[in-house]
Amino acid sequence: MMMALVMLAIASGLAVMMWYDNQLNGARVNNLQQAYQARHYAQGMMLWASDLLREDYAQDQTPHDHNEDLWHQGIRGMVVEHAILSGELTGLNDRFNINNVFINGQVSEPHVAYLQRLLLILELDITLADKIVDWIDPDQIPRPGGAEDFIYLAKSPGYRTTGRYFQHTSELGLLEGVSESDYQLLSRHLVALPLNGSVSSKMNVNTMKPPLLKALSPLITNEVAVRLYQNGTARFTDMNAFFQHEAVRFVFFKTDSQQPIRLLADVKTTELEGQSTIRMGNSVYQMYALLRRNNSGAARVISRAVSPFDPLNLLE
Repeated sequence: MMMALVMLAIASGLAVMMWYDNQLNGARVNNLQQAYQARHYAQGMMLWASDLLREDYAQDQTPHDHNEDLWHQGIRGMVVEHAILSGELTGLNDRFNINNVFINGQVSEPHVAYLQRLLLILELDITLADKIVDWIDPDQIPRPGGAEDFIYLAKSPGYRTTGRYFQHTSELGLLEGVSESDYQLLSRHLVALPLNGSVSSKMNVNTMKPPLLKALSPLITNEVAVRLYQNGTARFTDMNAFFQHEAVRFVFFKTDSQQPIRLLADVKTTELEGQSTIRMGNSVYQMYALLRRNNSGAARVISRAVSPFDPLNLLE
């Protein structure tokens, strides 16, 4: 009887183990299938986004973007087979791209000068511009207000400058002298975007906030920047229309005075973050893609991630 009980206990244990393994394998396979299907739904939504962006430019006599474009609306709760899809697009050209300070292997002084003016407006240390350049450049020669490896290696724990372009805005928090409050403020005005070859990305004057507009030129005052911002409803169809605005018409009437601003800004949103949310049963899959538009308005995916390219609480 004791042997029978022992054998029964062993058989019961084996049966439970086999049942648990089968359940675990089934759940694993189901999760893999859902993740695979969710990835394809997310890719499909990026194709939808590209078509939407292309149609946006097709409807404009002069391609331009503003805060009330239809592509800002996104989609909510679209039901498909076994899933509910939601997605949205966020333009990233409303901020200054910090990677613009180092182009084609050398420092871009016009972009560094713009960044210094912006830091001054934000009441931050303007030497941060030099630290951003030193973080990117491959040498170990610090700029006048910069910091190279010998500064960061003295920290605990120590680390080095990357010698490459910023991959994410969060790297700003690693720079010498940047506090948490500084980082929160910087992240509302700066963005880290990959360069298109050796071409700098431009900000969109229709979506830039007043501090960024003011930093375009020492000739733009607070009042002028607010008038150009138009409470977020600016709809300049091209840069000529921008310079014809009554607030700056008599300030930048000469072509030579317009060139520095044309180097920094345009009326298009060329880089965007696409967010896809796929609900399948009790599971939620979120995926992000960095998109870049071409001249026709269509977009292609530059990179994908499972986390946002910018902190969610900083996107406005």
